[in-house]
Amino acid sequence: MKKKNSLVLRKALTGFSVLLILFSPGVTAFASISDGAEMPVSEVAPEDTNSMIDQNESVQDPTTTPAPENDISTQPEQPSTTVSDKTSLTAQTAQLTEVLSNSDRYVSTTFDNNYLDSLLQRADSLLATETAAQSEIDDCTAEILQALAGLRYRGDKTALQARIDYTVTLQASDYTATSFAALQASVKTANALLADIDAEQDALDQMLEALNEALAALVKATPSQPEKPEQPQPEKPATPQPPKKPESSKPDQKPAESNSEEGTKAEAEETGTISEGHSNQANSEDSVVESNSGNDSVNPVDKEYAVDSLTDSDLNGYELPLLTSFEDERQAALVAQGLKTLSLPYEKEPQPAKTGELPTAFNNLSLPKYLYQSVLGKNLGETFEELRDSGTRRELTEAGIGDLLFWEKDGAIEQVAIYLGQGKYLMADEEALKEAQQVLPTKDIAVAESAADQEEIAGVRIYTVKGYQQDEDGKVTIEEAAAENQKNETVQTIYDKQSNPSYAVHSIGDSQLTSVGQALIDNYAASVDFRVNPVTESFISSIAEDARQLGLEYDVYASVMIAQAILETGSGGSGLSKAPYHNLFGIKGLYNGNSVSMKTMEDDGTGKLFQITAAFRSYPNFRASLNDYVSLVRGGISGNDEFYKGTWRSEAKNYLQATEYLTGRYATDTTYNNKLNSIIAAYNLTQFDEPLPADNSVIIASRGGIPDYYREKMVYPEYNGVNYNLSGSYPVGQCTWYAYNRITQLGGKVDDYMGNGGEWGQRGAALGYQTTQIPTAGYAVSFHPGVAGSSAVYGHVAFVEAVGPDGILISEGNVLGGTIISYRVIPNSIARSNSVTYIAPK
Repeated sequence: MKKKNSLVLRKALTGFSVLLILFSPGVTAFASISDGAEMPVSEVAPEDTNSMIDQNESVQDPTTTPAPENDISTQPEQPSTTVSDKTSLTAQTAQLTEVLSNSDRYVSTTFDNNYLDSLLQRADSLLATETAAQSEIDDCTAEILQALAGLRYRGDKTALQARIDYTVTLQASDYTATSFAALQASVKTANALLADIDAEQDALDQMLEALNEALAALVKATPSQPEKPEQPQPEKPATPQPPKKPESSKPDQKPAESNSEEGTKAEAEETGTISEGHSNQANSEDSVVESNSGNDSVNPVDKEYAVDSLTDSDLNGYELPLLTSFEDERQAALVAQGLKTLSLPYEKEPQPAKTGELPTAFNNLSLPKYLYQSVLGKNLGETFEELRDSGTRRELTEAGIGDLLFWEKDGAIEQVAIYLGQGKYLMADEEALKEAQQVLPTKDIAVAESAADQEEIAGVRIYTVKGYQQDEDGKVTIEEAAAENQKNETVQTIYDKQSNPSYAVHSIGDSQLTSVGQALIDNYAASVDFRVNPVTESFISSIAEDARQLGLEYDVYASVMIAQAILETGSGGSGLSKAPYHNLFGIKGLYNGNSVSMKTMEDDGTGKLFQITAAFRSYPNFRASLNDYVSLVRGGISGNDEFYKGTWRSEAKNYLQATEYLTGRYATDTTYNNKLNSIIAAYNLTQFDEPLPADNSVIIASRGGIPDYYREKMVYPEYNGVNYNLSGSYPVGQCTWYAYNRITQLGGKVDDYMGNGGEWGQRGAALGYQTTQIPTAGYAVSFHPGVAGSSAVYGHVAFVEAVGPDGILISEGNVLGGTIISYRVIPNSIARSNSVTYIAPK
């Protein structure tokens, strides 16, 4: 009976294989888990601009399938010498391979990786065995079909997440308590479903419907209910008096980092409350005259203040060190003076400055000469060679702050810069003129310089030593990526803004500070000797990610926000900052009707302190306080919406300018910026001014949103939008079209007919292109079908912009639709797997 049943099954399966061969368009799919009906290669699917990755790349001619044998159901069994029919098994093996490479797409309870892997090995073995029996082949085929039919997809959570995000913008005070509570209960259930990694589409759709019903059931509050709170308006003069400059920026006060209320109170009495209307003296029991009234709603920041792109800091990741961290104060003076020249224009022949004044422009040679002359009174010479001979030569890994860095080729020096530490250097770069020529094409240097000035194209910039790393012991290494050295000549000659310097020269010698240099030390912008402690580190961790998100979304520096919270609250130790008040910034007034009265010390602008009692806002949590602070900074004060405009990222070129602008506006303490800068340096807070490394599902719409680490490694110019694909072999807007044009723009070459995005690796190897599994900047990267969100049928191809230790940065087309170019960071779990192939342009 078993033998008879097996024979019937084999005949049925073979008949099914014949039908597949006759009607297959060239790509087989199992209907039970496919994305949809398979599209014939002769057709073009409509573009889906909402999909994460393009669903239709240029399609190659299908491989001709051999005509099937006659249906074996009408034939007697063949002798063992007959070649077995493996067509169906081959197709199902391909599907099984794809499924195994995309295990994260399926419900874990239906996906037995060990079983499927053993099934694949069995199928591969049968396909590789010429004498495999037809019965074994048919049985294996049937088992694969059964296994695949039992798989279930995980659902798409995008729509539900978007709806939940919308509910966050709603305010409880606008609706009746009952209807809003019902919505919150629905949101809570929805969040629980989002947390379920195996949530299926039906459940997600039902939850979305329930959430929409809860939103539709919201009932507006009656007019008798409390109105929305007023915008935060600290009691500050409409036209504040400018603060007097301190005689020295090295205050005698101890750091405002006490982790006890008594310590915070003592500090408030000794140093003042730092900012007008801020209380660190919250211990006194009789100081509290109002308590929190229980309204726990969090007011969102007005979306009007949100920005759609991130403004880069001209510090390029550099953080001003604490004065006490320098081995030599002359180094600190050179850094301080160097930062004053930051973003000034480049001129071929800059005019000399008047005595005691800062020049208005620099060329490559004049910048280090000016810094050494003004700060140390040292004449470095008039030529590159004289600058090189002004000190002791060192390896680049041994460079010290203030050392000169030189680029040398064939014995001739081409450029010079000054080392700032942290793997950063300051240089007046002629590239500003090239950028100006791109803005206003011209061969006239004078016109280009004028364009550079008009477009605010900086000539003096901070750059990063590529491959720079420093371990905990301070040892510096500069890693040259093996992949970088493997580039072919064409790719190596692509526009490369800066290569690493050849060596360093220590030129400070026995020189002494000039009066200008001494003044730079006396007024150094981060001179308070804060020492890192675990209490402050813990406080930072409680607010940092909220601050990062708000800062990026609303155009403010998270580093400054966090430093202010540390300073205002004594690292969360003040009574005003603790539950139930959570006031991080000493903002006065009411928040949803809640306030608390406390005594506070004020600074009259001359350093003299006086005590007042004031009402401060009481918040339900730290997030509410952070939101309110951002609303204040972005919305200004009564009668002046732009009162704090100078602190915005789009206005202040770096956090140092933002803290300086706050002094005398947000705070009457004349050393406020110094304290903030010192806290930022001690705790490396500028890390929170940059986005977190993205996962492969996060689409970055502009270069400004690229994480700082990868943005620093980018050496190629932005895509110029030109269509070089004159043959039309790749449809405009597809990922293949962009990859072809990006490589052609940079001087490389790929063929007109490389196939679908997922086929570029295999097709490229067949056409003689160098392919590798090593991530390499400047190469195309081909994603196998279904990998990193790509089409399960066509795969994807992109351009590698930069390579980091955790992944790669790619630019790609047809993710946001049409010819819009976007970016993603692909983690090493994919970037260094067998699911992708890198193709070197010819």
